[in-house]
Amino acid sequence: MAEERVLGGRYRLLSQLGRGGMGEVWQAVDELLDRSVAVKLIRAGRAGSEEVAARFRREARLTARLAGHPNVVILHDFGYDGAHGGSGPVYAVMELVAGRSLTAVLRESGPMPVPRAADLVSQAASGLGAAHAAGIVHRDVKPGNLMVVEEGSGGGTVKVLDFGIAALTAATQSRRITRTGQVIGTPLYMSPEQVRGERVERAGDLYSLGAILYQLLTGQPPFASQDSLAVLHRHLVEAPRPAAQLRPEVPEPLSELVGSMLAKRAQERPATAEEVRDRLAPFLASGPIRPSRPRSEPRTGTPAPVPPTRPYTRVATTRPETVGPEDPGRLLALVDGARATADAGQFAAAARELRGLLPRLRSTFGPEHPDTLRARRREAYLTGKSGEHRRAVERLDALLADLARLHGARHPEALAVRHYLATNAGRAGDHALAARVHGDLVPDLVALHGPDAERVLTTRLYLAFEAGEAGGPERAVELLEELVPDLTRVLGEDDPSTLRARHYLAAYLGHSGRPAEAARRYHALLAHHTRVHGAQSAEAERIRAHLRQWQDRARG
Repeated sequence: MAEERVLGGRYRLLSQLGRGGMGEVWQAVDELLDRSVAVKLIRAGRAGSEEVAARFRREARLTARLAGHPNVVILHDFGYDGAHGGSGPVYAVMELVAGRSLTAVLRESGPMPVPRAADLVSQAASGLGAAHAAGIVHRDVKPGNLMVVEEGSGGGTVKVLDFGIAALTAATQSRRITRTGQVIGTPLYMSPEQVRGERVERAGDLYSLGAILYQLLTGQPPFASQDSLAVLHRHLVEAPRPAAQLRPEVPEPLSELVGSMLAKRAQERPATAEEVRDRLAPFLASGPIRPSRPRSEPRTGTPAPVPPTRPYTRVATTRPETVGPEDPGRLLALVDGARATADAGQFAAAARELRGLLPRLRSTFGPEHPDTLRARRREAYLTGKSGEHRRAVERLDALLADLARLHGARHPEALAVRHYLATNAGRAGDHALAARVHGDLVPDLVALHGPDAERVLTTRLYLAFEAGEAGGPERAVELLEELVPDLTRVLGEDDPSTLRARHYLAAYLGHSGRPAEAARRYHALLAHHTRVHGAQSAEAERIRAHLRQWQDRARG
């Protein structure tokens, strides 16, 4: 490959970082944004089929939603090498991180201290849990796809690599194993269902993570042999020796967790990556708490936050009562009970339950522990869901300051809190605050994800609406006239967000003193809704009512 090759008209390859069975990894520079990136080339001949490449494209789009998570290597872009007329290698553009793979760490360490092993796997589970919540399964969890960065006294930060790219590897791997008996890569971490060539779901990722935890604790994988097919067979039929038998200092509950993660039947493994993290929590060393992903919440294009340039109104808070520490597992079970209450639609009751648990969480885990902070965020979120939007704004405001101080403004918890803060401020009638939050986010989101990311476009739509509701219809019109063409180009003219933006634009044109223009826009929008939804649809009828309103005002 010639040096200084440019992919997609913007990614200039500089030096090769590695080569494997599926392709090559290069250090490159994104000339459009002037940043260093890593580019992985997946050779078309190894991709297997256009169907598999299409799967990669779909998963890459999903993976882009994980940007900003501290335990995920960000996928920036993907495409085909145009120099080969579209038949060249698939390429993926990723965040460039400095670190070592867990494979390299394992070569040097042997069995790890229990707290460090628990910490590394807990972080990997955090990244996988975020992906699972977004509907993404990795399918190729192994030490080579876990990067350890910032090593030192803290043990390092784990980042999960190759989401989306793993779809190509795993699909090709499973197909060739089942059809030809040929093993691609290492079989040491493959789940029984993957060995059988079945669809790999979240439980398959947890099995692979369990095999990694087993190796970190014992110094060897659960099944090892020079014969790869023999290893695959043992994954199907043989239970590994308990980790505590091989290494007596491994606590029995931790050994039981590893055994459950390596269960042959998927339904017998932990239900979620969050459960794995919760069960690892008692074995973590005391010390600085690492960032972690929020538990599953509805995701509606929540933006990646940064500290506001103007301070929010601070709310005086009282110091919580001090209570004695208690069993962490029981306390987290009570938190999960509050989640079940919320899932049943009883938002106010769930908020009260969490409010009562917060002093106990602070005492048991500490005020800066991720579980304490998550519970605060969840309580504030449910307070807003129960209709107490002003009270929610107060709580979210206080929490945001703590999160920004502890973990940095782009931590996923801060991301969620900023979104909830703006949402509740708008619903409480403080549209100026809501507009300010969204307005502060837009340029930073563009820098992080590019101008065409869906979350950028969604935040711009929120900003325009809140600016209009705050008494600035002219400003809303200005924002929407810039936004509608971008939404149409990126999401399509029939997308609900595009149609909603056109509706807002027509309305704010009228409110800014241009009723004839509003009527004209609503007339065009009615024709569009009639084509998409039908003339008698509720959507078309609503637009028809707005049209009549602005026609009457234009005539008057």
